[in-house]
Formats: sequence, C-alpha cells, structure tokens
Amino acid sequence: MPSNEIPFFRSAKIRSLSKVFIGVGDILNHILPHTDALVDQSGVRERYGVSGREYLAVVFTVSLIMLLGVGGGLTLMLLAGGADQPFLGLGIGVFLAAAMFFYMMMYPRSIVNKRVKYIERNLLYALRSILVQIRSGVPVFNAMASIALGQYGPLSDQFQDVIEKVNAGEPMVGVLEQLAVRNPSPYFRRALWQLVNSLKSGSDVGDNLEDVIRNLSKEQLVEIREYKSTLNPIAMMYMMVAVIVPSLGITLLIILSSFPGMGSFADEKIFWALLVFTIFMQFMFLGIIKSKRPNLIGG
Repeated sequence: MPSNEIPFFRSAKIRSLSKVFIGVGDILNHILPHTDALVDQSGVRERYGVSGREYLAVVFTVSLIMLLGVGGGLTLMLLAGGADQPFLGLGIGVFLAAAMFFYMMMYPRSIVNKRVKYIERNLLYALRSILVQIRSGVPVFNAMASIALGQYGPLSDQFQDVIEKVNAGEPMVGVLEQLAVRNPSPYFRRALWQLVNSLKSGSDVGDNLEDVIRNLSKEQLVEIREYKSTLNPIAMMYMMVAVIVPSLGITLLIILSSFPGMGSFADEKIFWALLVFTIFMQFMFLGIIKSKRPNLIGG
C-alpha cells in the first residue's frame, strides 16, 4: 500500500505557522477546487486531519519559507560578496519555491494514482470471491470479513476498515457509502455503489455483483487488447534503439577505425559510452512498458 505520509506535515511548527495563511488557503482552494477530493482520496485528511484549504495553506507556507530562506539568504551572500547581480539569488529562490509548491501539489495525486493501481490489481479476484461466498449462502458482512483477512493487498485494508466500523456500531450501508465516496478507483466505486443499492432496495446482491464482474471482465479484455496494440510499436522501437543501433554502431565504428587517420573512432571511451547508452535504454523501455500496463491486470 502506498504511503500517504507527506514531508513537512510531521512538523508541528509548520502546521501551526500555516494557520496564519489559512486565508491564502481559501483563495487557492477556490482556484484549485479538486484539492478537497484529492486530500480525501489520498488518505491525507484521515492521517493528518486537514481539509483542502488547510493543506494548501501548509503548501503555501513551505513555499514561502523556501523563498525567504533560500532566495533571501543567497541574495544577502551575493550582496556581501559584491556580486554584479545580487538579485540572482532571489530568482533562484522563486524558482525553488515554485518547484516546491508544484511538487507538494502533485503529491496527493501521486498517492491517489498509486492507490488506484494497487486496488484495481486485485479487484476482480476479490469481487469473485465475494460472489462465490454470497452464492453459497454466506452473509455479505462475513464475505467482506474474509476479504479483509485475505491477501488482496490494499483491498483487504479497505474492507478491514469497513469491518471495524461496522463492529463499532455504524450501519454497514453508511460505511460502504463513505468508502465509495472517498475511494479513488472508479471500478471499485462502481462495485460499492451496486452493493449499496442492492442492500438498500433488498434486491439480490449476487445478481448485481455478477453484472459488475461481467462488465469489469469485458473492460479487462479491452484493456489487454489496447495494451497489446501499444506494445507492438514499443517493441519495434526497442529493437531499433536498444538492439540494432548498438550492434550496427559497433560494426560501423570498427570499419571506420580501419581507415587511415580515423583510428579515433575505435577509442575505448566511445565503446563505454555506447554500453552506458544501451543500458539506459533498456531501463527506459522497461519503465515505459510497466507504466503502460493496465491496472485491472492482476499480478
């Protein structure tokens, strides 16, 4: 499960100082209205007890500290050293403050994307397990409890939270609705809403869940086909850049070095550079293939 721990939020001083800029957080929250949803879905609200505007106030505070600390410090050092352009330090501070602001703004979205990937990886297996148990006469609550105790990664954690709240006295339908609202995975939300609607209306949970599983299986096949079509050009590019170019490049260098006055083409550094380039391209293509992999494919 991806960690929802964010740097600087562990500092009580920064969080206390950010209350001074809560008005700025309000303004930024109107400009960036999706922040509240991201803070909820990433688990930041639950972990740190902050709303969207409070999160933005902390982000602004950290960026301001970066601007004044780094920019002001560099400017004073350049002024003391008699530099021709002492305010270059202020420009560096503005750049670093902006980089810090955008980094912290993207952090919740990064957590959400990772949570979606880990949740959807085992979603179909978990839903099929629930369906089999319901068809066997097991109550819905007990079926969810078995998922919470199973090896379904973050999905087990999600259902464990549901089980704990229900055991504490909260109604199961309300807990499932809360989970559906704050969950970042659209597929998991769809399954939860179908489950909630079935429990509210008294209809057959198994039939509705079977429809969800059937639709998810079809979407999984579509994603696999799209993944296959994406891999074809990537495989061709891989063969060109990581296999053919280094092989032909070495051959060409050896041939060129055999001509008079062109012995520098056989320099050892060139071959080492070609090796580093090949290794880099191997890792780059592995990263591209991994990033293109659909979330619904388990493993």
